[in-house]
Amino acid sequence: MITFFSFIFVLGIAILFHELGHFIIAKISGIKVFRFSLGFGPRIIGFSFKGTEYVVSLFPFGGYVKMAGENTHTIENDDEIKTETLEVEAITENQRFDRKPFYIKASVIINGPVMNLVLAIFLLTIVFYSSGITSLTNNIASVTPDSPAELAGLQKGDIISAINSLEIENAEDIAKIINNCINCSIPIKIFRNGEFFEVILSPEYNDELNRAIIGITLELEIRKLSILQSIKKSFSTTGEILKMIIKGFMEMFTGRVPIELAGPLGIAQMAGEAAKFGFLNLLFFTSIINIFLGFINLFPIPILDGGQVLLLLIEKIKGKPLQQKYIDILYIIGLTFIVIIFVVATYQDILRIFTK
Repeated sequence: MITFFSFIFVLGIAILFHELGHFIIAKISGIKVFRFSLGFGPRIIGFSFKGTEYVVSLFPFGGYVKMAGENTHTIENDDEIKTETLEVEAITENQRFDRKPFYIKASVIINGPVMNLVLAIFLLTIVFYSSGITSLTNNIASVTPDSPAELAGLQKGDIISAINSLEIENAEDIAKIINNCINCSIPIKIFRNGEFFEVILSPEYNDELNRAIIGITLELEIRKLSILQSIKKSFSTTGEILKMIIKGFMEMFTGRVPIELAGPLGIAQMAGEAAKFGFLNLLFFTSIINIFLGFINLFPIPILDGGQVLLLLIEKIKGKPLQQKYIDILYIIGLTFIVIIFVVATYQDILRIFTK
């Protein structure tokens, strides 16, 4: 049950904010919105407010915002089509999506992925503000036997004050400085029992870690962050995760690493595992999923937001829309590609789950 509800939470909030992104800009721009749907297919529950129907639909893997003057390529039933046919007669030209200038149409589409990133930053801010961050200190937590550090007399509890006459303000710099001193002697200033003293040692290269080491581990501490520090950290973390995602895709496309995908089953399993370690862990996982979805939706595939913006750009350059038959072909190609990815990801999910 934890896995199920965690999956619904992660997927639901991601879809909600994505579609809210489209919806908010559409409303601000004066575009008539017929329907705001979480999910596709037949309606389960819903209500109408100021001319817009808000519904939860049967198939939960996505959602859509049905606007006047837009071919949404969504799964619709006869009742929806009849409702729109009656309402469209009262729609003015200024309320139609297809009559808006390029920058408004592009903004409506792009704001979906943008809202996923905004949600990720917001959730990360909550996580960092609530739990703080783990950071290294200058305190030595342990010394490896027979290592350069032990041979030089370093002990647990020693504080590294300076290396190579450089004062250490950021403990993360210690490993960098040591790694730059392969095959050379390095002076380290130590604080112990209220006194300073200096030792000289030679780092040794570790093939497994692929860097120079002296044989110590440093203590960790939990550092609380202010709200402003938490926001700053959430922005930088979002950027780091985006870089990792881009690097991962590049390595898969170039064949440097095998193709590893996670579908709904994999996401559900990971959401359940994250939830077992607490709600903040689930929020952190949700933020990663939103960053990933925001990035993926910018791909220039017609069924995705990036592909729709590409079609708008082609329309802008040509001065007229592509013929509908060509758009339909591009959507079929895009949908086929997404279905293949979905099948491959689900297959890999099943292998991971049942081969453990």
